[in-house]
Amino acid sequence: MMGILDKYEESIKLTYNYAYRMLVHLKNIIDNFNSIQDPDDITMEVYRDSIIKKYETLEDLTWKLLSKVFKASGLEINNPRECYKQAFKEGLINDIEIWNDILLSRNSTAHIYDEEDYEEIKNKIINDYTCAIEDLLSKLSKVVM
Repeated sequence: MMGILDKYEESIKLTYNYAYRMLVHLKNIIDNFNSIQDPDDITMEVYRDSIIKKYETLEDLTWKLLSKVFKASGLEINNPRECYKQAFKEGLINDIEIWNDILLSRNSTAHIYDEEDYEEIKNKIINDYTCAIEDLLSKLSKVVM
């Protein structure tokens, strides 16, 4: 039994490390994006698409990390909304509304065809979501590392 727990703890740590790397990559892309002077339309589109793609991956890793952490403590939660609710109950998340918005934006990214909506999500990622995810990962680092 102990070997199974050790293996599961390793999976949690690996998922945490991967999520943290995605966060660092996303923040680097955002920093580079913010430092561009007079970008052309193609450059803006490439950066926007990169920000959104990294965000999609990061959000997916984040809820799956929460799911693994909760499973290790005996809770079987296999969807992002319930993971975020449980994280809020446990004090890992301070503002459940922003996490509901994070999930809504994540679900929307695959179905957006309007440039304005795409830009709005990119701006939310830059201004709100990255900080919320970073705060959660910081709290989780104390739990999983």
